[in-house]
Amino acid sequence: MAVTRFQPTTDMFRPFFEDFLTPTGAPRMGSLMRAPEADVLEKQNEILVVVEMPGMKKDEISIDLENNILTIGGEKKEERTEHDERSTWHLSERRYGKFSRSFVLPRDVEQDAISASFEDGVLRVSIPKSEKARRRRIEIGTNGGKQEVGS
Repeated sequence: MAVTRFQPTTDMFRPFFEDFLTPTGAPRMGSLMRAPEADVLEKQNEILVVVEMPGMKKDEISIDLENNILTIGGEKKEERTEHDERSTWHLSERRYGKFSRSFVLPRDVEQDAISASFEDGVLRVSIPKSEKARRRRIEIGTNGGKQEVGS
């Protein structure tokens, strides 16, 4: 059975760029790793970053914070094994390689209290907001008994 990848006829430059970006002699197209999909959620006391990284292991992932920029990076290694001359690849769409994704954090954070967990291919980074960055209600007081001008 032959599996043919769909390529729209309107994208006449696609084969040129795929050939240009694929290492010479590579047995498949599209070997570049895309940045992983992510959600960033701001809660009252924390910022939560959730990133999908299927097929990765936690020791292949790095997390850094510098100048209020959170950077998540890593490398997904190819799992392909040698095959004999009777084997033929018909389809190979999974991507491998290095990636990096950066997020500018919207508030001051407690850098020493950042925590991360990785389970079932999903990375969760919890970033507590600093006390000065948290929203608080300000009560309206009186003017100290002074009378307003014009009253």
